[in-house]
Amino acid sequence: MSAGRALAALAAALLGAGCSSEGPQDLDRIAALAKQSLLPAETAAPVRELTRAELDRIPYATIALSFGGGPRSFIVPLADNGGYLTYQDANRRGLVMLGGAVTGTLALGGDLRRVRHDRSDPVAYPQPLAAWPRRVFRDYQFTARDGADYRITLDCAFQTVAAETVEIVEIAFDLVRVSETCTNAARQVTNTYWIEAETGFAWKSVQWLGPHLGRATIEIIRPYGG
Repeated sequence: MSAGRALAALAAALLGAGCSSEGPQDLDRIAALAKQSLLPAETAAPVRELTRAELDRIPYATIALSFGGGPRSFIVPLADNGGYLTYQDANRRGLVMLGGAVTGTLALGGDLRRVRHDRSDPVAYPQPLAAWPRRVFRDYQFTARDGADYRITLDCAFQTVAAETVEIVEIAFDLVRVSETCTNAARQVTNTYWIEAETGFAWKSVQWLGPHLGRATIEIIRPYGG
């Protein structure tokens, strides 16, 4: 089963769950449901993309995740560890986010173990666009295929590009596109964020997850309210 298909199956199962509250106290119930919801890898049918009306029936925070222009997968957080939200399926595949920043990936191959963010990093710790620093440093930690750990440190500079209207599953948002160029002596990568200028909240982003996974698109369907 592909990572995208496995992640998508959870959201489809949640539609009939009949839950009505949101917050950390409910995460164990979501995790239990997830363990029952995924189809076997050999027999899984293609998972269609959900509509906004269907997504509105999921009474939990929800994000959309996609790779390389592929279909969206819709997932919910299964754990909240001091603001680090773990979005994970029953096969333990998924990602970890802090604010609008991906800080780890889980069982997707060549995984990003963690990212060290300074408190001034406005992606991890949202703040109004007018207060964003010109640049931040990030320390990315990975696990290689042979199990060895290694790090990539990047110097990331922000540039405000333009105000844009962005559609996220049938809803239009008036946002500001911010481009981020991250470099070191060996590489250069670009991340893009579509943010709410007043709060710095990233409704959509395209983020680099490492040399093996490349970039992923993350869209916020319903913000976490824990």
